[in-house]
Amino acid sequence: MSREMSVRAGFLSLFLWALLPCAATSASAAEPPCSEAATLIKRGVAIGDGSEQEMEFYRKAEELCPKMPESHFNLGIAMQRRGQLNGAEDELRKAISIKDEDKFRIGLASVLLQRGEVSASKDQYERVLQREPADVEALQGLALVLEKQGKIHEAVDSLQKAQRHAPNNPTTAFNLAVLQEKLKRDDVAIAEYRRVTELQPKHFLAHYYLGLLLTKTGSITEARRVLEHAAELKPEDVKVQLALAEVYERSGDEEQAGSALKRIAVLAPTSAVAQANFGLFLLHRGELEESVSRLTVASTLDPKSSHIWSALGHAQIEAGQLADAEQSLRQAVSLDPSNPNAHNNLGVLLDRTGHPDEARQQFAEALQLNPKLEAAQKNLEATETWYPLTSIFKSLR
Repeated sequence: MSREMSVRAGFLSLFLWALLPCAATSASAAEPPCSEAATLIKRGVAIGDGSEQEMEFYRKAEELCPKMPESHFNLGIAMQRRGQLNGAEDELRKAISIKDEDKFRIGLASVLLQRGEVSASKDQYERVLQREPADVEALQGLALVLEKQGKIHEAVDSLQKAQRHAPNNPTTAFNLAVLQEKLKRDDVAIAEYRRVTELQPKHFLAHYYLGLLLTKTGSITEARRVLEHAAELKPEDVKVQLALAEVYERSGDEEQAGSALKRIAVLAPTSAVAQANFGLFLLHRGELEESVSRLTVASTLDPKSSHIWSALGHAQIEAGQLADAEQSLRQAVSLDPSNPNAHNNLGVLLDRTGHPDEARQQFAEALQLNPKLEAAQKNLEATETWYPLTSIFKSLR
């Protein structure tokens, strides 16, 4: 899984849905039939899930009182949640034409950004900030625009301004953590993620990203605690279980690592990585038949993966299926001639089947590709040694 993509997705989603429906506050709300429209808006706000039922309340309110901007704003936000961005833009512009309020422009800016109209979105946020420099939502939105433009330091500045005005806003702290991590300021990012988990204990992404960063920086004990809490929040999330499996492995808890890998294999039956990692764990445990079975499934799910074919060949050798192993390992080398582990494993197979000269060629090729591959060096010196299972495990991430 790409860490860059995970971070970017987290930063985007947290802000886009920060805007909530608002109740009618216009002066006309007290006048019939606008008072009835205000009641309908309240009923829609109470639903608040972006459903067709919620939107229908806002549409009826628009019919009863066309000049009430809140019905247009709320309908626009509900449409945005459903991905109906053209309609959302139209409704938000109608709200602004009736009453030019900051929250309406922030809503429009969010829709424009979601449509990829970065400059137009930035213009809306800046208009709000010209009128109210301390508007936290506008500062958050401007930070997102700047991040999209690659201006990470300026985005951080915008979020820090938002944090000064609202120190306990978890969205600001989370987005700051994401950007600080992108800037390689791991200690600062960790502090911000911790802050989010304190402000919002059920913030799943904050726990997950904090756990990943703690693992990266070697704080395994805390990483384990944080990721276990993330797993409690979302027990069926595959990426959390994968992160936990690595933490358990690095802390020497083989039983828990196996349990996590098994959960992943069950939760993601069509994931080649999930099946391969569990297959490798079973190989490590000596459960050869089941290991070969899982790795065979993985190779079917991702027939282009040299790593998976190499791992399958490894398991087949251990299970005594030498003919199948040779086929798997040659497939691995064919798919990726630059995979040193595949060459090393093919060399082991060739050595075991009485082809020492070809075996030495494969070991030499592995060392040329990766001079630090100790297993290949030892094998070249006639010691049949495998590269560590943990190396395969990590390469499949």
